[in-house]
Amino acid sequence: MASTGTDRVHRETGASADADGRVGEYVGSYRIESLVAVGGMAKMYAARAPDGRRVAIKLVKPEYAEDDVFRRRFTREAKIARSVSNPHVVEVLDSGEHDGLPYLVQPFVEGRSLEEKLRQERRLDLEETVRICADVAQGLQALGDAGMIHRDVKPGNILLDENETAYVTDFGLAKDTNADSVITGPGETMGSVRYMAPEQIRGEPVTPASDLYSLGCVMYECVSGAPPFVHQEAVRILWAHIQDEPPDPVGPPRPPDEFIRVLKSALHKRPEDRPSSCVEYARALSESLRPKDD
Repeated sequence: MASTGTDRVHRETGASADADGRVGEYVGSYRIESLVAVGGMAKMYAARAPDGRRVAIKLVKPEYAEDDVFRRRFTREAKIARSVSNPHVVEVLDSGEHDGLPYLVQPFVEGRSLEEKLRQERRLDLEETVRICADVAQGLQALGDAGMIHRDVKPGNILLDENETAYVTDFGLAKDTNADSVITGPGETMGSVRYMAPEQIRGEPVTPASDLYSLGCVMYECVSGAPPFVHQEAVRILWAHIQDEPPDPVGPPRPPDEFIRVLKSALHKRPEDRPSSCVEYARALSESLRPKDD
């Protein structure tokens, strides 16, 4: 199982940010202001553009800059984001290399990730869950319409701005369905185990339905405080995605039965049994909360 490089992201502040040594340095024409997050394969910095805008710079760690496969993945991330124009997809403004390290530049989203929000609040009310689902679904739909599959939809890759508008980000694992080849090693499975579709685990072709499954896992976590399958051993989680039925999400309060049914419809083992699209799933989830006429 290959690491996504973003499973263990943490925030850096104060002395630890200064200790990174890049504060005040220029990457391209962007002046680094602080280190804000560290992933397995890259670091994220807050920086200032020449026109004064605050931007985020994702800079590959030196140990991965020499990996040709990772370089191509990183370059593709920028290409994918540039090809998609949607208010719920974080765009890429610029990309290049700094001292041999690839980087890309994105707007700085003032706020927090959904992962951070769930860590602080544990679970969300149903209306907020539905609203976030609708935003993320639009972003994933835009990727799908462009021939792209994200393959790593999880709370850490969903950003929330100060108005709680949700954005899809981090396309390092995205697959271009219009490309002639997929940049992965032999037998390599990419993604985050708690949110990974059964077909993705088995190494079968992924489709927008795979992203839908992951979105369903995220929405399940929003409602219940944990993903549908939680074990200490990653291999048990993988097997659960393949063969176990997800339990009903726990409250309190317990969601309405129709909401639970729709919520779990994204978690069917066979892609063809899931809703037709992420947008359709979000619509059905919203409608499940509407009062029924007598």
